[in-house]
Amino acid sequence: MKQLFLILSLSLLFFACKRKGEPVPLICTESATAVGDVVTIHLKDTLALVNCSTHYTKQRWVMPDGGSSNNPTVYFIPAGLDTVTVHLFVSNDDFVNEYEAIKRVAVLP
Repeated sequence: MKQLFLILSLSLLFFACKRKGEPVPLICTESATAVGDVVTIHLKDTLALVNCSTHYTKQRWVMPDGGSSNNPTVYFIPAGLDTVTVHLFVSNDDFVNEYEAIKRVAVLP
């Protein structure tokens, strides 16, 4: 009986810990000039940011002004000349962890 309990416990642990693929966070930009992780736009432009992540079911954007969104695409309209950071957090139903992607946006005159 103890052996059966041990086998059931180990098999339950194996299936409970099995990961099918952790989320891979990625931010894509449409029609913007990018050098590495820095995207350059002009003051009167609007920047479309797209969630290109894989293996995720939940997403959350945090914008430089403190606003947030759960949409797959967000639009950033700069308020002034500065370099700001946009954060994207992704996760899925199986994991507790959130995975973060960062995109820096340099606003030029």
